[in-house]
Parts: sequence; structure tokens; C-alpha cells
Amino acid sequence: MRRGLLWLGALLLLGGCVSSRPIDEIQIIQQMGYDFENGRYTGTAVYPTFKQGPMTKPNVLTTTSPTVYDLIPRLSSKSALPVEEGQLRLILFGKEFARRGVTQITHSLARNNKVGSHLLLGVAEESAKELLKITAKTTLSDTLYLPNLVEQNEQSMNLPKTNLHLFLYRYFSPGSDPFLPYFEKKGDFVKLEGVALFRDDQYVGHVSLRDSFLMKILLGETKNGVYQLKVGNRGKQGEDRVMLQNLWAKSKYEWKRDGSRHVLDVFVHIHASVRDYPSWLDQPGQDLFADVKKKMQNELEHNMRRLFRYFQKKRIDPLGIGDFVRSVTRHWDSDAFYREYPDLDIRPHVTVDIVHTGIGE
Repeated sequence: MRRGLLWLGALLLLGGCVSSRPIDEIQIIQQMGYDFENGRYTGTAVYPTFKQGPMTKPNVLTTTSPTVYDLIPRLSSKSALPVEEGQLRLILFGKEFARRGVTQITHSLARNNKVGSHLLLGVAEESAKELLKITAKTTLSDTLYLPNLVEQNEQSMNLPKTNLHLFLYRYFSPGSDPFLPYFEKKGDFVKLEGVALFRDDQYVGHVSLRDSFLMKILLGETKNGVYQLKVGNRGKQGEDRVMLQNLWAKSKYEWKRDGSRHVLDVFVHIHASVRDYPSWLDQPGQDLFADVKKKMQNELEHNMRRLFRYFQKKRIDPLGIGDFVRSVTRHWDSDAFYREYPDLDIRPHVTVDIVHTGIGE
């Protein structure tokens, strides 16, 4: 009993030492942008202004500096309230900033105990400042438009999972390279366009959301995502397509030697439903979906080969092939593997099972 009272007293004492500030006495940054323009660094912060009741309004604060390290202090010097980073949800890098390397920011974030490892990162096609200003103008009360956009596309669509923790894991791993969501300006809106690719910490290119569906499957993220495939030209609208929705997928890698060189076989098994398809596929008494299934497999294999070649040409490994080979190779040599990597024979083999084709079936 006495021990319990002592613990209670200690907790109360420690609780009384925690500093707290009312929410309307601090500037809570929820999104941050970094750009490099005209030889200077630009920092952009999006923060909510709390109105009466639950309503909030997104506002934007910007500053410039010859170095990246004092952007937060410079933002504080422009704010009437202390800047607080504890609720930071997303960091957006402008493309030019990302080309120069992002480790000075990601390493600083990793050391910041106010920032969680599930913080989201992203790359803007041009200026992070411009995209954040657009979202602040067009989303009215939604100060978390970009983080919510990323999360729902990871959960239900084609975007592979990314965050600060995964970025740092892939960056420090000797057998993989990191990637991030890629955003573009579309008129007066900001749209998620695909995946930004990195060699070490530097941006080197991007792929579309269509190709990021393939990345998601090859990374072993087995659920969700949609993919459109060509199936013929019988319809009145020209080229006919079907919409494939991934229900479950499995990928398996096999590393072997073929004569004097290595070969990587990639086996992908997809269980999917066809959400939309042309009416001529539904002809009674004809199993036209067997032909469609074969076309799906061929096109997916073709596009996977194209994606692998693109990664090899860029000398990047976002799928972690090096990590896999290291796991099955004794005395794996990173330098030797990546000298061979651009010419490595990677052979995808896709099997598609059409689980159902809609309510009509």
C-alpha cells in the first residue's frame, strides 16, 4: 500500500513538471515544404488557424535562407506565436531540392524527438511552396489534404507504403533505394501522379501511378490497387480496355545462375476481379475471358520487364532486389552485385486468376 502511494505521488509530481501551452498560443505546423530557388533555400509551413468551435483555416508561412538549417528559426521570427513541430504530418520537397539530396532534412528529422517515424514525405514536380499554397487555398478547412491523399492511396489504390522510417531504412540498406509519393499541379489542384525515385538520397526520376501498381505487387504489398489493360478494338469507342482490381497478390523471387551469368526469375500470382469491361466480352456460350486472361498476363509481364529495365538504366533498386540476393547469397558483395545489376537478366512470370467479374456473374 505504501509503495503504491509512493508511485502515485511520483507520477503526480512528474505530471506537474510537464510544460503545457494552450493550443491558441502556439503555431502548430502540420505540413512543411523545402525548395531550392535562385541559389537560396525556401521553407514553407502550413498551419491551422483555429476559429470558434471546431473550424480551422489553413494558412501559409514562408521564408528563405542561404542554408537549410535555419529555416525553422527564420519561420519563428515571422510568427507571432512559437512554432511547434510536434504535429508535423508531411514534408514536401521541391524537385530541384530533391535533386540536390534530402539527407540533411531526413537525418535532422530522425534526430528530432518531436517528430514521429511515420511522418510522410513527398516530392513536388516543381515548387513545394506553390503546391502547398494551392492546397491551402482550395481545401478550405482541410489542413491535412496531402497527408490524407497519400494515406488513402496507400490503403485502397496504387501507392506503395512510404514514410520517414521506410525512407531511412531503404536509404541505409546496402541493397535498396528509397522512393516517395510524387505530386503535380493540375490546374488549380494538386494531384498524386506516381512515385519519385531516388539513388541514395537524390531524386533521379519518377514513374506513373499505373507503374506504381506493379511496384506495390513486386514489393509484396498484396492487397488493393487497380490496373487498366487493353483487350481489343471491337467496340465503337476504339480501343477496348478492362479495369483490373487486385484482391490479393503474391510475388516470389528466385536467384540462379544460367551458364556464365545470373538470372532473377520473378513469379507473380494475382487474384483479381474485373471491375469494368466491354460488353462484347459477355457473349453467351463463349469463354472470351480465357483469352482476356492470357492478354492480361502478357501485358503485365511486358510492363514489368519495361519497369525493371527503367530501374536498371537509372541504376536504382527501389524494389530491394539487392536485399533479396543478399539474403540468399553467402558473402554477398554490394559493389560486385550493382556492377552486374544494369545487365542482369530479370524474367517476370505472371499468373492472373479472375475471381469474379461483377454482380452480373
